[in-house]
Amino acid sequence: MTSENKSHDDEAAHARHGSRFRRAAVLAGLAAGVALLCAAAVPATAATAPTPHASAVSGHATASAGAASMAAKRTVAYWTRARMLSARNGATITSRSAPDSHAASARVSGPTGRVGGSVPDQALAGPSPRIPAPDRGGVKPQFGSVGSPWTGNFYLPPATTTGKVFFTTHDGGNWVCSGSTVNSNGKDSVITAGHCVYGNLGGEVPGEGWHTNWVFVPDYYYGYAPYGMWTARQLWTLTNYVNYQDEGDDIGGAVINTNAYGQHIVNVVGGQGFAWNWPASEYVYDFGYPAGAPFNGQTLQYCNGSEFGWPYVSSTMGLACNFTGGSSGGPWLMSFNGEFGYINGVNDFTYTSLPGYIFSAYFGNNADALYNTMANL
Repeated sequence: MTSENKSHDDEAAHARHGSRFRRAAVLAGLAAGVALLCAAAVPATAATAPTPHASAVSGHATASAGAASMAAKRTVAYWTRARMLSARNGATITSRSAPDSHAASARVSGPTGRVGGSVPDQALAGPSPRIPAPDRGGVKPQFGSVGSPWTGNFYLPPATTTGKVFFTTHDGGNWVCSGSTVNSNGKDSVITAGHCVYGNLGGEVPGEGWHTNWVFVPDYYYGYAPYGMWTARQLWTLTNYVNYQDEGDDIGGAVINTNAYGQHIVNVVGGQGFAWNWPASEYVYDFGYPAGAPFNGQTLQYCNGSEFGWPYVSSTMGLACNFTGGSSGGPWLMSFNGEFGYINGVNDFTYTSLPGYIFSAYFGNNADALYNTMANL
């Protein structure tokens, strides 16, 4: 899924993987993956993560310190309701292959680790958040590989922690992704896909570069921003993704500016937990704003099921879920209790030849390095 649907057409998928991606091999891989759907999540005690290497991540300041305030105001003004509703979800994008000589990080590369979520502890300053739709009642957890509207309270996580990401590419195109706030020391971090902060969107946009006009809209609903638009002061992704755009390192994030009242986003909407180096068989809830048919991109949707390791792209994992373009960057939450869980994957790419499945970069030491770099900024 690239910005949103890093969708691969059949010819591109075969060119990418050659004989390894024959239909029989795909079915064999899916059979192994489906077997994992019945496996229970393996509980474990978090361990201290190794110190990440600074060279593993690359960042970009969206504006100089002196110009940050004016840039943020211009960015918010840019995203009119009409522009948000018309932003592209990239359903036609095809992703390129990751060179074998520059393979993504090894899948399990260190001890397991996780950081717990954070409940909101401040009311939004200014006008009260309003969503022009009724609260549809309580959560109804059930197994489901077909995306369904989230049935929980609109004013609680994960509705408030999940949102839409809007940005402009260097050619002037407006695009949309999904993302999630995550708890951190700075209370200012959002996690999304790498292609939602940097890149050529699978070749759809000529050239490569950092995206601009970047905003996160938590609890988005039909063009409304009940908790406001939050601009980024820094964008981050893995250096390997910048250099080669490998799907196994397609993880990104943003350090968010405080709002006009000086509030930090996680203090207002809450933040999910974060996990790395866990088995690629966790039971997860997948959230996002898919926009390609049969979805319209205007409401929060979810799937749930067990992850499975995907052997055809280095350091990736899959999930039975029919999300489409627009959901890129949406969080996979393990140990989800109805409001909070631990992000250990994001929607990254799909194949048109494999409808009903979505794939994520495996969250190993690469994800740990990205998270810890942003956590104190």
